Amino acid sequence: MEKPPKAGNIENRKAHWIEWATGAVSALLVMILVGWIGYHAVTQGNGPPDLSVTIVSSAGRAQGYLVMFDVENTGDRTAATVVVRGEISAKDDVIETVETTLDYVPARSKARGGLIFRNDPEGRSRIAATGFSEP
Repeated sequence: MEKPPKAGNIENRKAHWIEWATGAVSALLVMILVGWIGYHAVTQGNGPPDLSVTIVSSAGRAQGYLVMFDVENTGDRTAATVVVRGEISAKDDVIETVETTLDYVPARSKARGGLIFRNDPEGRSRIAATGFSEP
């Protein structure tokens, strides 16, 4: 024969108000998160990445000159394999060209990278994003 549950058994007790409050707050947060993700999914544009490059710093190193830059993507889509090319020129002649590839630059975000030149780029350099692919 089966024993009746004891009066002090935890399974017979009613839920404490803290458990109800925790459940309600958690459910509310999940609903807000689902709504926020849904809103961004519906309102996100389908425009291409819009990339711009800004030089952050330039410093001499033992192996050359390091130029740090930011690539900003103000577009609605992520850009992958972003190629950034830097050139040092004197008048109309290109003296040196270097390039690097950033893995990706997310939509409405920035990524930082660096180019290493052998010649001093001060006042004679130009850096630009020259290509990307869609992930």
